[in-house]
Amino acid sequence: MMFWTLFYIIVIFFTIGGIAIFILNRKSNAEQRKARWVKYIFYLLAVSITVCCIQYGIMHYLAIVLLIIGTYEIITGWRSSNRGILFLGLSILSYMALAFSFYQFSSQVALERILYVYTIVFTFDGFAQITGQLFGKKKVLPKISPDKTIAGVVGGYAMGIATGWFVIQWLNMPGYAIGFSPLIVCTAAFVGDALASWYKRRCNLKDYSNLIPGHGGVLDRFDSFIFAGAVFWLVYL
Repeated sequence: MMFWTLFYIIVIFFTIGGIAIFILNRKSNAEQRKARWVKYIFYLLAVSITVCCIQYGIMHYLAIVLLIIGTYEIITGWRSSNRGILFLGLSILSYMALAFSFYQFSSQVALERILYVYTIVFTFDGFAQITGQLFGKKKVLPKISPDKTIAGVVGGYAMGIATGWFVIQWLNMPGYAIGFSPLIVCTAAFVGDALASWYKRRCNLKDYSNLIPGHGGVLDRFDSFIFAGAVFWLVYL
């Protein structure tokens, strides 16, 4: 039941996203229009693959792939910068701690709860981008992530929490979790995205890699989910 509910949510939300792109593209040049549609298509593909991996119980395999590629992107990003070996060592140690928690989340937490977390994360990410592009003016982290706006963060939180409250009815979670877990997941998603952007700025990177067309790399696409999953596992534990 929860899987089909999520399927309908994905269809509705990506339809809204498509309409938003259509509106934005009316005042954009051909290159900008193409870039938005490429990003949209590959985001839909990334969401579909992740949901299928969760549904069929192979999320832990996807987690291994994501974490290996993430390590590669961190190292290659450092190599293109002028940062010292200590910076790389601390970055890798921090990432390994995060990777361990995310793998535990992917392999130990019940599938419906993994699906629950991911539903909130991609809703938060998607609507933060939509509302930010449509209504965002004031930057929230101008020196770390200049594309993030207050309107985008508010829109992401509002839809992420609302969606979390809606789908939590299929989970066997304590009463207090109904109110707080969507907020925790959204906050973790935002922090994970901000930390990934911070690392890029420290290494003077625009993108981690070009492995996902239209996105700034695997870490750029999955940073929110990795951090949110790790935090949820710690709370769940």
